[in-house]
Amino acid sequence: MSRRQMRLTSFCVLIGLALAWQLASLVIRAESVPGEPMVPGWQFLATQTFLNLSDYWTGGFGVAGIAQGGTRTYAGAVLAIASNSVDTSLRLFSGLLLGAGWSRRLVFLPGQILRTFPLLALLPVFELWFGLTFLGAMLFVAYAVAVIFFTGTINAVRNVPPIYIDCARTLGAKNLRIYRTVILPAMFPELRSSILLGLGTAWTAVVGAEFLGAQTGLGSIIAFSKIFGYVDRMFLVALFLLAYAALTYAIFERGSRKLTEWMPRDHIAEQQTLPLVSEPLAQASALTTDHRLAKEGA
Repeated sequence: MSRRQMRLTSFCVLIGLALAWQLASLVIRAESVPGEPMVPGWQFLATQTFLNLSDYWTGGFGVAGIAQGGTRTYAGAVLAIASNSVDTSLRLFSGLLLGAGWSRRLVFLPGQILRTFPLLALLPVFELWFGLTFLGAMLFVAYAVAVIFFTGTINAVRNVPPIYIDCARTLGAKNLRIYRTVILPAMFPELRSSILLGLGTAWTAVVGAEFLGAQTGLGSIIAFSKIFGYVDRMFLVALFLLAYAALTYAIFERGSRKLTEWMPRDHIAEQQTLPLVSEPLAQASALTTDHRLAKEGA
């Protein structure tokens, strides 16, 4: 199946799911509370539900919040989604960067132990230790991401063919150059899947952290909606989270393509009887050319 056919199939599946949801909203007429359908249709989500999100705008930019005596407006709904999305994103990416930066040498043994704990079971522990603060949410996301990056990085490094490193050393490359031009490019294709998995886990962790009692963020909107039985608001916010997660996946996937351009295509690799020399090794060889010429001249 070609890439175009795969995209068309995926698009048709999405359309089918959307139609199935709309059909379910017409069949299931139950309400969680009066006026709040258990299965809200798309027209209800785009109008009444979106307008109701202005309840979570605290005021500013010329738009009064509900707590300040203002009325529900679409401008307030847009500002509410934007402000809470920013808060959630700050917690997410701060924790993501912190978790990805943990050193393998410092956390090797603790990492092997901690990664066996269920993630959501530790959420109350972080809440008690750090409270319902930005720091607590960031550290929880960092922990969730770190255990994935830890395992993925170790496996990726271990699977770098030793011949790449041996050849680079033979050609005169030093440790720092080997890491930069051989190990990092060679391990990235395998590490890439761990990064994508870490992104998904980070979104889950940040929403879970906000769900326990944060006053801002998309997770807090879901928590407040659950208390009052607003299924439509929970579903609409979940759609925003799905869109944000898909956007981060797409950005990373497109941005990481250049780092894997050196890899041979699958059908070419299958036709080869001997392993192909990777581009990282070729780079190391090129960078040590001057060293070899100097030795030959001597």
